[in-house]
Amino acid sequence: MRLPLTVVALAAACSLAALSFAPEAHAEEAKGKAAAKPWCGPEVTELSDHVCFADGGATEDGRRTLVVYLHGALAQTPGFQYLQQSAMALHAKRHHFTVVIPTAPSDGNGYVWPTSQAAQKDQEPAILAGIKKARANVEKRVGHTFDETFVVGFSSGAYFGSALAVRSALDVDGYIVLAGGSSWVKSDQATGKRAPVFVGVSAADPQTAAHSRSFGGALAAMGWPSKVEERNAGHMVDWTFMAHGITWLREKKKART
Repeated sequence: MRLPLTVVALAAACSLAALSFAPEAHAEEAKGKAAAKPWCGPEVTELSDHVCFADGGATEDGRRTLVVYLHGALAQTPGFQYLQQSAMALHAKRHHFTVVIPTAPSDGNGYVWPTSQAAQKDQEPAILAGIKKARANVEKRVGHTFDETFVVGFSSGAYFGSALAVRSALDVDGYIVLAGGSSWVKSDQATGKRAPVFVGVSAADPQTAAHSRSFGGALAAMGWPSKVEERNAGHMVDWTFMAHGITWLREKKKART
């Protein structure tokens, strides 16, 4: 029996509607799953809201090092932060340190550290308080204190970290500044110790290489304890920079104790 044309047309329309709706349904389902991703990825552990850590243990001589990692700019895409978290967890295991990874403030599009004077004035007190709290929390979590604390800043974190370094804004034992650096920040606000700074110049990164070199030059002009190393690296947390930087800061710390 032949169906009336109106029935055939109605069935076809319903089929097309179902097909066109299916991708939307899958997209919404995928979006919901993505949104449900935890902030801390599988290689790190949640310490508190938007703060992660990974424990790489102590060195062979029993020295315990804490690293506060100031990440590069993060998109709001769920899971985007996992790449940097995973990399720092690997560095922690390789170089035997515990890493704490706080999250920068959101600017509405992503998570970036404050670099302008206005943004620093508005956001920095809460950031520093959060880092202080995270340091105390991780000591409780791992069950011991640390012999030394270093700050590693990459990209956005390098610009902010360099500003913290020359103002002695944090009571730490050294800084590693990678792919960035704020040479225009004045050091006349420094009130604490001059923690040594390792500057990694990523020569293959045209956006930050000149800034890193300028920051290294500014440190030398101030007589700041520092070391500048240049490699043909791109915009990344270079493995060799990390190895050399951690080793150098540990040596500087031992020399002072």
